[in-house]
Amino acid sequence: MTTNSFLDEMKKNFLYILSQKSSTSVDIDDLSINYNDLLDCSLTKYLTLLQSKAELLALAKKNNDEIAMQSALLKLRAHAMSLSSFFDAIGEDVEKILRTGKWAEIPKDYKVPAHYNDPPQK
Repeated sequence: MTTNSFLDEMKKNFLYILSQKSSTSVDIDDLSINYNDLLDCSLTKYLTLLQSKAELLALAKKNNDEIAMQSALLKLRAHAMSLSSFFDAIGEDVEKILRTGKWAEIPKDYKVPAHYNDPPQK
């Protein structure tokens, strides 16, 4: 992943929308995402940890080592929970953004304009 990933672009968009919608300055410490970290780096870290424990589990299974399997499963769970928390933080900040300021009502028959679905030009 690059340091200019869609996650970090999303984070910038969150901050922009909050600055536009909020009548007061936004304290980023009140948000769930750590806006001082690169999100793509955090995601890569959590996925790497999860992958390493999945590999440990596979090796323990191959060696029929029940204690190592149990240990790997416990560590897998912890890293999976970190990933879950990572995405929960994004969801929580989206909720905060949607509750900030006044938004237009979305019509029942609204469809995102087709040109928004075009792939970005490189």
